[in-house]
Amino acid sequence: MSGRILRFVGLTGAAALFVLATVPARAQFTPGFQLGAEKQMSPEEKERSQALERAAKEAQRKIVVPKASNDPWADVRTEPAAKSAKPKGVAR
Repeated sequence: MSGRILRFVGLTGAAALFVLATVPARAQFTPGFQLGAEKQMSPEEKERSQALERAAKEAQRKIVVPKASNDPWADVRTEPAAKSAKPKGVAR
């Protein structure tokens, strides 16, 4: 008799774990909510959005990207390379 009870408890526990594991996945498929669905925009809103996109692209074009330095020892030096490149004069 105890074997039947243990089997029943085991199957009930497994079913409960299965149900608890699938509840979050089921919440993703609720009706009426669509991921990636775009809202309807009025012509004024579309025009404003396009103007903002154009302004953002123009602003990105104006950004100057500095060229990377060709100096592999730049982090090691204690003084700038421009100072060390000048010849030192004799002090009189």
